[in-house]
Amino acid sequence: MNQHKYLDMVEIQETHKDCLRIVIAEAGVSDTYSDMSPEEEPNDALREMLDESNSIEVTDSGARYEIVFDKYIAYAVTDESYAGGMEETFEGGSARIYSKSAFLNYISQGTVATEEYPGPFVHYGFYCLNQVIDIVSERPPTVKLINAK
Repeated sequence: MNQHKYLDMVEIQETHKDCLRIVIAEAGVSDTYSDMSPEEEPNDALREMLDESNSIEVTDSGARYEIVFDKYIAYAVTDESYAGGMEETFEGGSARIYSKSAFLNYISQGTVATEEYPGPFVHYGFYCLNQVIDIVSERPPTVKLINAK
């Protein structure tokens, strides 16, 4: 997934108890420009700038990944505009594995999960166009490419 410049979450669901399924798609810069109305963006300068910009969108030709966590401790989906805030340590790009994060701090302070119970766990993160998805799990996810054209 990290070879793609842009990713977008297209689906997230709990398929059964403690099982989380996420579908993330490759996105790309579109050939079309937006055409916003004053009702959609009342600020004239911002609307003009956005109207002169190409949108980034998912297409049928882009790769799609299914990510399944068979069991998780916690997950959160945050609007990307509000993500961040503390210095974090991770490996990866849009798909990340954290060794230091605010979400790991939350797990240690806001839950009973520890290295002893349920056992060692890892913070996985996915930075998408509109959302940041954080998952803490004892086991790594299964990742499957579900279409590549």
